[in-house]
Amino acid sequence: MNLDSLSAEEDEGGIDAFYISFGDLMVILCVFLVMLLTMSKIDIGSFEKIRSVMTGRTENTLVELTGSLKEIIEGTPGIPGATVHLAEDGVRVDLETAMLFPQGSAVIKDETLAALEPLMREILATAYRVDIEGHTDDVPYYRVEDGEVDTNWSLSGKRASSVILYLRSLGFTPGRLRAVGYAHTVPVIDPRGKTGDALEQARARNRRVSLLIR
Repeated sequence: MNLDSLSAEEDEGGIDAFYISFGDLMVILCVFLVMLLTMSKIDIGSFEKIRSVMTGRTENTLVELTGSLKEIIEGTPGIPGATVHLAEDGVRVDLETAMLFPQGSAVIKDETLAALEPLMREILATAYRVDIEGHTDDVPYYRVEDGEVDTNWSLSGKRASSVILYLRSLGFTPGRLRAVGYAHTVPVIDPRGKTGDALEQARARNRRVSLLIR
């Protein structure tokens, strides 16, 4: 028997076995990744933080945008009550409705528009989408005016839409914007069980327009 030919056959058999095992491993990994994607929710904010830590870079990320917006808010006395933070679902900019609107109204105060412009133009310069969320407190609200019924639901939606119209006037394209009215259903502070000043402070904090940038 030729030893060289026997050795060649053994080598070919080993290579074939390796390719079969490697192929099986790739199939298993693909199935595992598909299961992870179907079962898990990808948190944008968490992903951006991890990416920044791993790469050591924050340029053109939500991390960088959060820092820029904080600097603008801190340097603009005309927008009190505005806060920004990097959440799991993106950058959140919360604006107290007392700063934006008269009580029970969805018309933005003229004096607020100029103060908000540097903040909004910083967002405009990015390619991110923006959800504008209207939120009210838990005090029941019902008003009929000119044949139209207003409730917390409609008021929160109208306020979100007013902010969208303002953003459109600055140059935001419609495809980047979405308005959502949540009424009192997504509070920052749960008002249940609170009384007196604590209750009023919670309600004031919950009355807001929130910009979710992602």
